[in-house]
Amino acid sequence: MSGDDIDYDELSSNLGNYVVIDVRNKEELEKMGKIPGSVNIPISELDEAMDMNDDDFQEKYGSPKPTSDQTLVTQCQMGGRARRAADALAGKGYQARAYPGSFKDWTAKGGQVDAVNP
Repeated sequence: MSGDDIDYDELSSNLGNYVVIDVRNKEELEKMGKIPGSVNIPISELDEAMDMNDDDFQEKYGSPKPTSDQTLVTQCQMGGRARRAADALAGKGYQARAYPGSFKDWTAKGGQVDAVNP
């Protein structure tokens, strides 16, 4: 874990303070669910998504576009894509932290999961 990473305890106790970006694909979310309140932006769409204007982002992702003063937490299934996503977001000027344990760690520690309907 590097200095800007986040772990389960910090994330779960402060979930409302972060914008959680789930970079898994839609099929993974439909199969396994998601961290409550997280925004699904598949990693393949991340660059394009963060370059969208606010209205287009809201329409496509069903959530307001994050601003540079919010802290974004990236997560995937096991942590690899989360790290790449956090690095990419930081490169665009966002405050981004990776959740290395990601969804696997979240569910193993009893984190709440919201169902995702296709």
